[in-house]
Amino acid sequence: MMNTKSKRAVTWFALLTSLSFAVVGCSDNAQPAGNAQAAVPAVKVWNVGSGQDSGITASGKVTAAEEIQAVSKLSGKVAQVLVKEGDIVKPGQVLVQLDSSDYVQQVRQAESAIASAQARLADTKAGARSQELDRLRSVVEQAKASQDVAQSTFNRMKALYESGAISQSEYEKVTLELEKARTGYVQAQAQLDLAQAGATSNSLAALQAEVDRLKSSLELAKITLSNTNVTSPIAGVVARRSIDPGEMASPGVPLLTIVKMDEVKVEASIPQDQINQVKVGGQVTLRVSSLEDKHFTGTVEFVSPISDANNSTFPVKIRVSNQEGLLRAGMLADVILSEQAAPAGLKIPASTVIEKEGKSYVYKLDGDVVHQVAITQSGKQADWVEITGGLASGDKIVMNPTAQLSDGSKVRVN
Repeated sequence: MMNTKSKRAVTWFALLTSLSFAVVGCSDNAQPAGNAQAAVPAVKVWNVGSGQDSGITASGKVTAAEEIQAVSKLSGKVAQVLVKEGDIVKPGQVLVQLDSSDYVQQVRQAESAIASAQARLADTKAGARSQELDRLRSVVEQAKASQDVAQSTFNRMKALYESGAISQSEYEKVTLELEKARTGYVQAQAQLDLAQAGATSNSLAALQAEVDRLKSSLELAKITLSNTNVTSPIAGVVARRSIDPGEMASPGVPLLTIVKMDEVKVEASIPQDQINQVKVGGQVTLRVSSLEDKHFTGTVEFVSPISDANNSTFPVKIRVSNQEGLLRAGMLADVILSEQAAPAGLKIPASTVIEKEGKSYVYKLDGDVVHQVAITQSGKQADWVEITGGLASGDKIVMNPTAQLSDGSKVRVN
């Protein structure tokens, strides 16, 4: 018979074994059902020969038809920013206002200077007033009387000098007084004559020129004041705002970026073997995969006469209507020429092809499993590969295959 210690050991062993099976069972039941699915890689596929690749020449990037930087012509503190990112603006709409107090004062000073100059010009044109003429006549009469007295004194002193009654210095003194009296009379008469004749044409021209100069200064001050309002040069959308109230604006530094998106441009590079099929004014089709392969019609507005510096492709620019606002700057678009212009054979994206040991392969989808298939290439463009063997129209191949895939891998299609 077992002793007491042996019985206890057996009991503890049985209990621990039961607990172990229970824990294992709980762990299996607790594992999420989605883990197995998460381990299966998700892929995107390309339908070979379904028309998606027909006539595709190159990929391009969508850009705004116009992109303008709104800048200030002045230095100044920003008083208000009247728009925010995403706002639709019109040409001439005020976007930013600078503090204008200093420029308002400059306009007022220029207006005051013009008023003063115009008053001087008007007085000169009107001539001397009757009161001024009477005063000048009185001055002339007084000068004439002073001259007569000086002349009489001179005559008397001359007779005394000739008789030896006075010295030569006394005679010279009365001679000088007579000359002063004569000069005073001549000057007084000249002032009266000038006042009676009025201003000369040269004097009036000089005063008019001063008025014109001050008017130009006023216009410049008003233009400077108007420049405290930064306006939109085009109709578009505020894409970027780089200034806030209280900050300092500097001349030429962008405050806002305005883009015109009712039309967009697609900039693409066409291979040299197809560039002569693209003409300015011609229409092409563009497909944007991110918009569920939606197609757009564009008009070629520029074909570069020289190739890209880094390869043998030629830059082209295509203008596309975007009234619905679906196209956004930065999107990728495929440029599709007419189906007749496409070279013979099937074309697949270069991103589906992998190179191993000097051979080309793709992963073809068979249900939920992929198989590595060798292909034969007959031509290659920037983003596309033309094939003559290994695939048939209707086959589905994996886009951008990763190292996670291998022949026979199970996948799920996104």
